[in-house]
Amino acid sequence: MRKTNVCMKRPFLIFNIILGIIGGLILALAIFGHGAYHAIEEGDNMVPGLVFFYILGIVVVVVSVLGAYGSRKEKKWALILCCIGASLLCITMMVIAGKAAASKSQVQEAMKAHFEDKKPLDKADEHTQNSLDALQKEFECCGMDKGYQDWGEHIPPSCHCPEYYKNTSKCIEVPKTANVSEEVVYSEPCLPLVVKYVEKAINGMLGILFGFAFFVMIVAVMAVVLLCQMRRQQKPTPMTFSVHSSEPDYKELPEPTENI
Repeated sequence: MRKTNVCMKRPFLIFNIILGIIGGLILALAIFGHGAYHAIEEGDNMVPGLVFFYILGIVVVVVSVLGAYGSRKEKKWALILCCIGASLLCITMMVIAGKAAASKSQVQEAMKAHFEDKKPLDKADEHTQNSLDALQKEFECCGMDKGYQDWGEHIPPSCHCPEYYKNTSKCIEVPKTANVSEEVVYSEPCLPLVVKYVEKAINGMLGILFGFAFFVMIVAVMAVVLLCQMRRQQKPTPMTFSVHSSEPDYKELPEPTENI
């Protein structure tokens, strides 16, 4: 049997090596997340994600090994399993990307609904207030969708504008009332800024998912090409038969006679 085309085997082997490296990185990310899970007291929501990353990393590594072994040893069964695994990975990535794209329009409504029941925010539980304080310090904003008014009578220090921002459009003065003293706070609410940040993160994740799906699709196509090459090269050479008789290439010698 002739060897398969080297021009196809070498790129396919390189693609599978890269795929194996990606699988190793996914497993490393899962292990890192596992360590973070034990460090967080309330990390039960991380368990499904960790399990998914472990399974994904193992499947990617196995598909890579099957592809490399099948192309190196010219084993059909390994290339078939590699093609099936790569196709399933491509479909999985496309499904996840579709769900992530659909969730973009639901982020703002979900966050708004979550904090709407907690208004005024100065009456919310301590965990919610600490989370909002961290958001306001990070994004330099105040409140969720209505600005400082979401905090009611007590505006936290995280809403206050520093001196270098005063007299700019980034700050606004709070009118003095019976319960609220005159203060200068951030003019922008946090919800639009957080939504923009989340949308950027989702767009980055979509790029990674579509890129990975395209990569494994190439691996699947190359596996199919190698299988077709191996099938063509294993076809037996046809034998031809003729119904016409032909004279043999030898002559029969006469039998010797005995002298009496």
